[in-house]
Amino acid sequence: MRMKPLNRPISLLLVLLLSACTTLKSPLQSAQSASGNAEATDDEPSALAADENANLPKLDLTPQIVYGVLASEIAAQRGAASSSAVTYLDLARQTKDPRMAQRAAEFALFSGQLKEASEALALWMELDPSSQIPREQLFITMLRTGKLAESQPLVEELLKREPQRAGDIFVQLARLTARQSDNQAAYALVNRLASRYPDLPEARFAVIAVAAESNDEVTIQREFDRLAQIAPKWDLPVAWQTDRLRRINLEQAISFLKHELDRRPDAGLELRTAYPRLLVGAKRFPEARSAFEALLKQNPDNPELLYATGLLAYQLRDLNTADQRLTAALQQKHPEVDFIRFTLGQVAEDRQDKAAAYRWYDSVGKGQQYLPAQARLAALEAADGRLDQAMQRLAPLGEGEQEKVQVAMQQAELARNAKRYDLAYRILSQGLERWPRAPELLYDRALVADQLGNLGDAERDLKALLKEKPDDPQALNALGYTLANRSNRHQEALGYIEKALKADPDNPMILDSMGWVLFKLGRNESALSYLERSYAAMQDSEVAAHLGEVMWKLGRKQEAQTLLRKALAQDPASDVLQDAVKRFAQP
Repeated sequence: MRMKPLNRPISLLLVLLLSACTTLKSPLQSAQSASGNAEATDDEPSALAADENANLPKLDLTPQIVYGVLASEIAAQRGAASSSAVTYLDLARQTKDPRMAQRAAEFALFSGQLKEASEALALWMELDPSSQIPREQLFITMLRTGKLAESQPLVEELLKREPQRAGDIFVQLARLTARQSDNQAAYALVNRLASRYPDLPEARFAVIAVAAESNDEVTIQREFDRLAQIAPKWDLPVAWQTDRLRRINLEQAISFLKHELDRRPDAGLELRTAYPRLLVGAKRFPEARSAFEALLKQNPDNPELLYATGLLAYQLRDLNTADQRLTAALQQKHPEVDFIRFTLGQVAEDRQDKAAAYRWYDSVGKGQQYLPAQARLAALEAADGRLDQAMQRLAPLGEGEQEKVQVAMQQAELARNAKRYDLAYRILSQGLERWPRAPELLYDRALVADQLGNLGDAERDLKALLKEKPDDPQALNALGYTLANRSNRHQEALGYIEKALKADPDNPMILDSMGWVLFKLGRNESALSYLERSYAAMQDSEVAAHLGEVMWKLGRKQEAQTLLRKALAQDPASDVLQDAVKRFAQP
């Protein structure tokens, strides 16, 4: 029985503000320094300069203030910044001290309380009108909560006070446009503001962002044409639009990015690398490889490009290049050390270089790739006739139930490959005693039971699996195929396979099962159609045997013999193909 194994931007200002929350003195410390109740030292300087202190209220540190500040700081350290924000906001209202409002805003932003943050920032701005920080943060917070109309006076004021920071302001507008409830109002406001800055790239980007929310592709294209002229080295808008299109239509994203890169010869490497990555996502591997290779010629020691070209070479079965590039990526200290070593082990296996494969797999350290590497080492040992050594290698491995289940499955697979079906069955049964609800073990034990010729046990396990997962197409297919292959209950088998095919209509294994059960039912022409589709999608030995047998039954004997001999040449160890070639050797 063939059964497929069951399968496995936040604003810079806000970032700076939040990181400052962990190092700023509390208002209590600042107030003490300002009132002379604490002495500043070189290690702990006063939070406020003397001339700044003159504008602050003179606070008597009442028990209520001291307790409120201390309780808030302790609560924040224990993960309750939201309650700290509320307490500080109340203190700020009572004391009229902007430092209390500042701290309230910091904790509110940190804990995601945008309503309290807006109130604290507005109060901070009122208590300290000369400070730009609360004005900027209130503008950002309003945009985050979709209050574009309310933010307009703040935007106007910021642009008036600090025209040199217009670029930063427009980037914030671009990034937060999607949060606005009224797209048309946002579009009108940003267009109005941007019209005053026709040559400012960030203003053009903000227009692109609001146009995207209104699906105005004409404006988007016009603004990108403008950006290509005034800011050909600014990659951010192109990267933003590429990502937007990627989520809508991958091919559109590829076309857009190629067009932009063609007219931006000085684009950064990260943006240029995005193009072949999109091609990989579209499974256009030869094109992706060519694009990566072109970048590698310009950056021959870049570890990411060596890594990418190595993986693509392996994908396209260019094993020598894969070996060279991945080895070079290691030499250039690519961070994915163990994944590269594991892949080099696979390359060596495919090149029939077992010694190199052993070395690479054995060099994989503890981590995500360790268990797969040890499994491959065990497989190599078992293939060399050292099954007991392979089993001993795997036995102590696995951290937690999921990995231990995988180890049991790998041990059972080694036993099956060695035709030790009794051992495989025992391993899986022992696993099910420890983890009785592991569907993978039930599935694999059914496979082994079928190989042992024990239809009853196979059917029992598959039905137990379907009780837990009644619509699982793999389990449905496995049960249908088993009944078709091992019994005369062909009509019952057809029902299971039809249900599996409805859930996964293009799965070549299910197509093969459907063709096989139809052949058993005497519906040879229909069977042929399913088997041809299956074999076109998956050059599998058993599918070839099924297809050859149906062709023979339909009188296409020469075609059947040609197909079977070709398949056997590709997989000379296949028992099912060897049997089919013998049975259909004579015309």
